[in-house]
Amino acid sequence: MYLFKKIEHQGKIFRHLLQKEEKYLLTAYRKRHCGADIFRHPESLNEKIIHRMLYTRNDIYTQLADKYRVRDYVAKKIGENYLIPLLGVWRCTADIDYAALPDKFVLKCNHDSGSCQMVFAKDAAAVARCNKKLDFFLNRNFYYVSLEWQYKNIPPLILAEQYIDIFASADPDITPELYRVHCFHQKARFTEADFTDASGNKLTNIYDEGWRLQPFTMGQSNNPRAIPRPAGYARLLELAEMLSEGIDYCRVDFFMNKENIWFSEITFTPERGKIKFSPRVWDYRLGELWQLPSDINN
Repeated sequence: MYLFKKIEHQGKIFRHLLQKEEKYLLTAYRKRHCGADIFRHPESLNEKIIHRMLYTRNDIYTQLADKYRVRDYVAKKIGENYLIPLLGVWRCTADIDYAALPDKFVLKCNHDSGSCQMVFAKDAAAVARCNKKLDFFLNRNFYYVSLEWQYKNIPPLILAEQYIDIFASADPDITPELYRVHCFHQKARFTEADFTDASGNKLTNIYDEGWRLQPFTMGQSNNPRAIPRPAGYARLLELAEMLSEGIDYCRVDFFMNKENIWFSEITFTPERGKIKFSPRVWDYRLGELWQLPSDINN
């Protein structure tokens, strides 16, 4: 499986090198949007996300997309107590000392999306599986997969973090496993609360600042259960706004158990501009919240 993925990845790099960056991106996205050249004058949230992918090159985005370097930013902005404890950092799998790690922990790369794995066993077979997956992701530049520039120049590392049980003393049916706070001009406007039901189905509720369920979805169905407002929700929104200072739009993700809050990541191009809004009009309503500068195409 990983051999095929490696070949596929090399093909994407080669194809990209044959074209200038902007032309490559425009070609890819025009195909997905029926040839409409709407990205220089975007209106919806998805269009503005794609516009950022095409035309914004900001080094601070690279720093904050780096799951290792962002920790310094978070510590300075809101405090180290909101960071998941770091157990180790390595450049290659051969350096990981599994014997020194606890029975439960999390391994992930700092430079991509999708490499995270929870580790509950340290026998030889489990270690081999972890290392094989990590080796693949370490050697993959996620930019050529996602077309998200902020990942392009991140030096790859392996991180080990403490395992956090977000469902401790909580009902998993009504406890969000992740909070994704969308901030527009340093204002937290709405939150995606993610759930997984007993059958493994992914569910997402959208709430405003007052924890009022919103009349739209973003690709996944709502949780049919009544979800009580989390005790730490107001503080979570404050933290998101502090971390989004100086950024016109981003999504700030957190884990939370009761009033305990842990930072997860900052995302600048959610779903790569392919969020499945229903009704679709909400794509444009949320796009109105993000005011781009007048010289965006200069």
